[in-house]
Order: sequence, then C-alpha cells, then structure tokens
Amino acid sequence: MCGIGGYFLRPGGTVPTDALEKMKSELAHRGPNGSGQFTDSTVGFVHTRLSIVDLANGAQPFIAPAADGGKVLVANGEIYNHAMLRQSHCAGYNFSSNSDCETLLALWARHGTAALKQLRGMYAAALYDPGKNEGLLIRDQFGIKPLYVCETKDGLFFASEITALRAIGLVDMAPDPLHAACIIDRQFAPDDLPAFSTIRRVAPGEMLVIRDGQIAETYIDAPLEEGMTDPATPTIDRFEAELHNSVATHLMADVPLGLFFSGGVDSTAILAALTDLRSRDGDEEPILTYNVRFGSGENEEASLAASLAAAEGADFVDVPYGKADFLADAGLAALACDDAVADYAILPTLHLARRAAKDVKVVLSGEGGDEFFAGYGRYRAGLRAIGAKFPTRPGPAMRAELFADDVTRRLAARYDLAGASMPGLLQRLTDQHSSLAALQRHDIDDWLPNDLLIKLDRCLMRHGLEGRTPFVDRQMSYYGFHLPLAAKIGRGGGKNLVKSWLSRRLPACQPFAKKRGFTVPVGSWIAEESHTLAPLVAKQNGVAELIRADKARSVIASADGRGGLLAWRLLFYALWHQIHCCGASAEQPVADILAARG
Repeated sequence: MCGIGGYFLRPGGTVPTDALEKMKSELAHRGPNGSGQFTDSTVGFVHTRLSIVDLANGAQPFIAPAADGGKVLVANGEIYNHAMLRQSHCAGYNFSSNSDCETLLALWARHGTAALKQLRGMYAAALYDPGKNEGLLIRDQFGIKPLYVCETKDGLFFASEITALRAIGLVDMAPDPLHAACIIDRQFAPDDLPAFSTIRRVAPGEMLVIRDGQIAETYIDAPLEEGMTDPATPTIDRFEAELHNSVATHLMADVPLGLFFSGGVDSTAILAALTDLRSRDGDEEPILTYNVRFGSGENEEASLAASLAAAEGADFVDVPYGKADFLADAGLAALACDDAVADYAILPTLHLARRAAKDVKVVLSGEGGDEFFAGYGRYRAGLRAIGAKFPTRPGPAMRAELFADDVTRRLAARYDLAGASMPGLLQRLTDQHSSLAALQRHDIDDWLPNDLLIKLDRCLMRHGLEGRTPFVDRQMSYYGFHLPLAAKIGRGGGKNLVKSWLSRRLPACQPFAKKRGFTVPVGSWIAEESHTLAPLVAKQNGVAELIRADKARSVIASADGRGGLLAWRLLFYALWHQIHCCGASAEQPVADILAARG
C-alpha cells in the first residue's frame, strides 16, 4: 500500500517548482517505508511505499526491461491473483522482484489494456510507455483505492490524495457550495461533484488513456455487468467456499495482519473464516482483533464481541473511546478526510487505526457486506409499495431548511434527478429482484466508494496501515450481488445467506437477532459542549456562507437525540473547511480549530 502522484505534460507544458517533492511530502503518511521517482521530458512519477509484499525488493517505480519497451509503473494497492497471472500470462518476462504490483506492469507490457480486466485486487496505478509517449491511469473496479486527477493548460496531474495536488498550487481554495451542501445533508458527495472545480475522482473501474498530456480515451471495467458463467448458487456450502476463497486471497502479505471486529455479522463472518483457514493450515498464531468501546464502562456490544473472539481463539484488543478523545481528535479526522466524508464512523476508525498500527500493518474489515448481500433496512423499505425510502431523498439539512435559497434549489434538482433512477411502483410490485438490484447498485456505485471506502482508506493510511475488504472483491462481490432475492432478504431481514451460514458456523453470534447497529454517541458529546461550539460553528466562514447563524446555532444546541447526526455533519464541515481551506492546524482541540483565523 502506498501513495502515488505525478504528471503527464502537454507539448510546451511546464511543471510547478518541486512538484514531485511536494507531492512526496504530502503522501509520506501513506508510505513511510521509502520513496522513489521517475522523470523524463514529459512525465514525472513519485511513489511513497508502505512495505507489505516483497519487503526487500518491492521499491517503486518499476521499469520494464528494454525488451518489453522500458515501460514504467507506480501503483498503490494489492494484486491478489498476481502469482497466477505471472504463470499464465508473463512467461519469459524478466521480473526484478516478487512484488504483486510489478505483475501489473508485466501484464500491460505484454498484453496491453485488455488484459488488465483480469486483475483481482485493489489498486490505483499510473503507467507510461516512453516508446509511444502514452500513459494510463487506472483504478480498481469498486473504488477501494483512491485516485484524483487535475487537468490544466500544462497537462494532467494525478495523486492518491487531493492534498498532494493542492500542495503544488493546482486547486482553488474555495470549495463548491453544492459539494458542501451534500456533505452536510447526506454526509458525502457523488463522483461528479468535486469539492474543488478543477479536480475530480477517477471513477471506480475507470481507465484513462493519456496522450500529449490529455485524456484521449476512457474505458470502464464493470464486473457486475459481465455475463454469468457460474450461477450464484444460494447454498450455505457455496457461500462458505466463496467466503473462504476471498478471505484467503486477502491474506497475501509478508507482515502481520489483524481484524477490525465489531461483533456484527460481517466482521464475525470474516473472523470465522480466518479461524477456519488457520485451522486448516495448522497455524496456531492467534488472530488479533480490534474493537472500539464507547465510554468507560462495559457495554453489550463490546461484551458480545469479546466473547465471540474468545470462542474463536482470537486475541481481543479493547480500545476505549470517549468524549475527551473526540474533542482532541475530531480535527485529525477532518484532516485525514481531505475528500470530505462526514461519516461519524471516521472517529472510531481513526482511533482504531492508531492502536492497530502498533501491532500490524494490515487489517481486514467488513465493508461491502451490506451492499453486496443486501443488509440495509432501506432495501426492504425500498421494496414496499407504499412508504418506500430511497437514498436519493433529501436529508436532515434540507428538511430543516438550513441552506440559502440558491443552494436549496440546486441540491433539490440533484435529488430529483437521482430519484428518477429508483424503481417505480410497478417495478416494485412486479419485479422485486430487479428493484432490489437497482437499490443495491446505487449504493455500490455511490455510497460505497464515496463514503465507506474513502473513510477506510484515509483513516488507516493516516497511520500507515493497509485496509482490506474481503466482501469488496471481484469474485466475492459478483457472487453476492447476483444471488436470488430470497438469499438476500429472508426471515431475519437482509444478508439472509450470510446469517444462515453464521447460524450454522457460530450460532453464539445470534445472526438473526435484531441488528444492533453501530452508533457513536457524538450527538451527546456535541450537546454537552454546545455552549462553546455553537457560536464558533455559526461564525465559521464555510458554514456562514451556506447557513444563517441562528440556524447553525440551533442545530448544534439541539445535538442530543435525533439532531445528533446533523449537528455532527455541520461540525465536521466547519472543521474540514478550517483545516483544508483556511489553513488551521488539526493538531489542537476542536474549539481551538474553530476559533483559528486563517
């Protein structure tokens, strides 16, 4: 896992002073184990390395042998099927390492862009062919790893994080008001609505062909749309085989691994699969699991997680998190999420990552289980004839009429446009399978890459930790998404097949019990400090541009209870704007960040 950045110049284009060095500095937390650069007259690449596979020889950039055109690669990610690809597609290639990422270069050098659809993994990569003066930028199919581009009169610049592009002066300081409204109302922004007008995310599965410093061609790798060659058999045994295969694949590493473990269905399924695989292989080393506990006392969720970990022979690391941690670290969470995501789960995720990084370099996590196996209650609500709740409906800020009139109109228009893609009444009544697939696909294309996976990547990489998601995988995800309706939604709600396997494999986890959810008591903490925070949030520049001061104060003051989510989003955006747009230091308490003047 790493950070990458660089540029492809147009004819006559120039590079900002010390561009690669500045990028390297901003990406150092993503790759604390080393760095490398490549430059020629029109191209520059930089790489910061977190050593996971082939610790001795895996430094980048990789340069292909002259016989294969001297092509160049920098990559961030893991190619889980690299050994198979080397054997089947790269015979005779003179590899310089056992790195999985070098396999990507060999595959491209030997077979071109079409062969890249065979990659199974998570990755963002830049490739360059000096013979053709042609480049390539690619991102994995589900957007696990980030990649951003900025087109200028001088050429195309790219990086793993927005801050690396801003460091070389390519991005305006003022964010788009509609983007800000999305963060406050729905907690994240869609792919086509960047925070800064000159920058965009490379979409999941997108491939950009670069010629003369410009995007010449664009392709999308969409594995969920491929024809089925092997039906998604909805049996417990078939699910177990698919889960074991995915988890085993995600264990590829030459460093210690752990598991973020809440005791919920998804992380428990991964723990059980890990135990099965280690037992099969005779590995007696206990699995390290990390669980966040809110407050100072015992709670039901943490107790259940601890008992499940003990039952599976895993080591359980209890990581408490309280109001003092929140007040000290909320700014660091906003700093980490340079691509703004106001998901309150960034708080415990960042905290867990800090603790886990003391022991391991890789953690598995359960993201994707709800999206691909239909776990959310909103899916079941979305299939109802009356009262369907779609993810495209206005959020709490719109309902509270917080925004200025012009922002309200623009945001409402976007919701109307997005809502048109939701299944209509006739479809919900006559074809619930395709209706459910449409709801899942919306989340897979929007919520998953633009909220959950940004959160995981930024919080973990801030502490030099790699996150892996066995439920978000070219093979596992395809299997789950294409299951029949009854395997997804059944007597215990969503994820019916996953829960059925767990009820057989580890019944103590009570998979069919009512979902406990994952709630951070952030509303209560904000309410307790509202006398200090309310006036500071109301006066913050980014908030004041969007929301009347009296409205902002009332949101913070009513944070306890149902208003907690909106209060957190408003506070997060104020912190994010202070840090990323006004230059405030994140290394200070929340109130001090808000009081700082840029």
